[in-house]
Amino acid sequence: MRTTRYLEPRLERASRAEMTGVQTRRLREQLAHAAAHSPFYRRKLKAAGIRPAAVRTLDDLRALPFTTKDELKENQAARPPWGDVLAVPLDDVLRIHMTSATTGRPLAFLDTADDWYGFYHSYARALHAFGVRRSDVVMAAFSYGPWIGYWSGFYAAQDLGCLVFPVGGLSTDQRIDALLNYPITVLGCTPSYALFLGEAAAKKGIDLAKDTKIRVTWHTGEPGASIPATRARIEAAFGAKAYDLPGLTEIAAWGFECDARAGLTHVNEDYGYPEVLDEQDRPVRPGERGELVFTSLYRKAMPLLRYRTRDVVQVADRRCPCGRTLVAFEGGVLARLDDMKKIRGVIVYPRRVEELVRPHTDVDEFQIVFRRHEGLDDILIRIDPSPSLSLGERDGLRARLAEDLRTGLGIRVTVDIGEPGSLPRWDHKARRVRDERTEVPF
Repeated sequence: MRTTRYLEPRLERASRAEMTGVQTRRLREQLAHAAAHSPFYRRKLKAAGIRPAAVRTLDDLRALPFTTKDELKENQAARPPWGDVLAVPLDDVLRIHMTSATTGRPLAFLDTADDWYGFYHSYARALHAFGVRRSDVVMAAFSYGPWIGYWSGFYAAQDLGCLVFPVGGLSTDQRIDALLNYPITVLGCTPSYALFLGEAAAKKGIDLAKDTKIRVTWHTGEPGASIPATRARIEAAFGAKAYDLPGLTEIAAWGFECDARAGLTHVNEDYGYPEVLDEQDRPVRPGERGELVFTSLYRKAMPLLRYRTRDVVQVADRRCPCGRTLVAFEGGVLARLDDMKKIRGVIVYPRRVEELVRPHTDVDEFQIVFRRHEGLDDILIRIDPSPSLSLGERDGLRARLAEDLRTGLGIRVTVDIGEPGSLPRWDHKARRVRDERTEVPF
C-alpha cells in the first residue's frame, strides 16, 4: 500500500528544468503529429505560415494560432460526425465522450487506448492527492452516459486499485441506500449533486455524516467545491473532506487540490502545457489573472494546440506546503468568460453570486435570472429556502441576501423567496442561470 502523498513524485516534484524538458519533448512530438496527420491542423498551421520544425522551445509556442471550441464545433458540423481534427485512423479509436452543452450539439471527442489511459491516469493523480488509497471503496455518482465525468472517475479509482461501486444508472434513493449499507469511503459527484444528496437523505431522517463511512468527497463539473461556503456545506453534510477537481473533456483532468488544503490548485502540466494570458494575449505574471490556454501534450486522436478554455485563473505566487513543484493556481477556476454578463454597466459572474449566496445556510437552492424589468436590465435571484423557516424569517433572509448581493456585486438585485423544494436539482452539471433578455450586450 502506498504511503507517500505523491502518486508520481518524479513528475510532481520535478525541477523546473526537468519539467521544461518533458514538456518541450512532448510539444515537439504533438506538433509534428498534428501537422502530419490532422487535416484540420495541417490547414491551420499552413495558413499561419508555421513550420512545425521551427517550434523548438516552449516560448516558440506563442507563434502558433489559438484553437477555440466554436471552431471545433463548426468543424464537426461541416464534416460530420467527428470533423477532421482526428489524427489517427478511426480503427485506432477506443472511446467517444461528449462535452456538456447548454445549446446546440455537444462536441464529440475521441480517444485512442493510450489517450484514454492518459486522461484517467491524470485523474488518478488527483484522487491520490486527496488521500484516496487502494483500501478505499469508491462511488462515482455521476450520470451514466457519454459525459466523461463518470467514466474517468470510475477508471481513475480502479487505476489506484480501489474497489469501485458502480452507481451510474441508479436513482438518488438507491445511491443513499448503497451509502448506508456498503463500506463506501469515497464519493465523487458534482457539487450540486452532493448538496442534493445530503438534502434528500435529510428528508428521510438520514444523517450522511453519521450514518455512512464517507471520509473523502471529490467534485468536478462545476466550480462549487472551490467556493469556501459551498465546500463547507458539503463537508458538513458528509462529515468528510471535500476536494475540487477541475478538468476538460478536451484536455485532461488538468488540476487538483491536495491534502495540504492551502487553497491552491496544482496543474498536471506534463499532460497539458498551460498558458495564462491577459486580454492582449500576453502571459500574466504570478499573482495576476488571465484566461487559461492549454496545449495537449499526450492525446494523439484529437490533439489540441493552444486551446482557449475560457476559464479565468490566477497564477499563484507562492509554493504549496505539500512540496509539489507543479504550476499552481489560486482557488481553482475563478470565473468563465462565457458566463460573463453585463448588467447596467457592471460585469457579473455567476460564480460570484454563488460565493455571496452560499454562506446563508437557510438557502437550500438558488437560481439566477437575467431579465428586463420596467425597461432596465435586472438580476432576479430566486431562492429555495429551508423548510424550517417561518414566513417572517423568510423576509429577514430576503433582506440580508439583497444587502449582501448589493454590496458584493456593486449593483442592486431582486431577491424572491419561493416555496421550499420549488427549484430544480441536478445529478449532472447544474443549470442555475437563465438569461431572458432578447437583446444582451454580451
